[in-house]
Amino acid sequence: MTKQIARYTVTNGLSGCYMPDNNSGPMEFTTRRELATFIRDEIERMDWPKSMFAEVGIKRLWSFIARNGSSVAHFSISRKGYELAFHGLTEAEYNDELAQENF
Repeated sequence: MTKQIARYTVTNGLSGCYMPDNNSGPMEFTTRRELATFIRDEIERMDWPKSMFAEVGIKRLWSFIARNGSSVAHFSISRKGYELAFHGLTEAEYNDELAQENF
């Protein structure tokens, strides 16, 4: 069985704006727990209620990632006009973003 890896870049800012306020750069998660912890930390950093985590449906999301890969598992959490967006990456996209970040 191949080890599942979820790859994302995470942005946040006003919903619908072209340029986000922040971009996390490329991130890799090898377990559902790692991804869940990161999401919870981002929700806390945004000073949003912890209950916002329930919107993600982490078990269902991780199952979808296991079947289809994270490159097609984009999702976002919105509150009061702000959005925390998770943009799924292929391995090649992840490596490209990582190379640009380290350039």
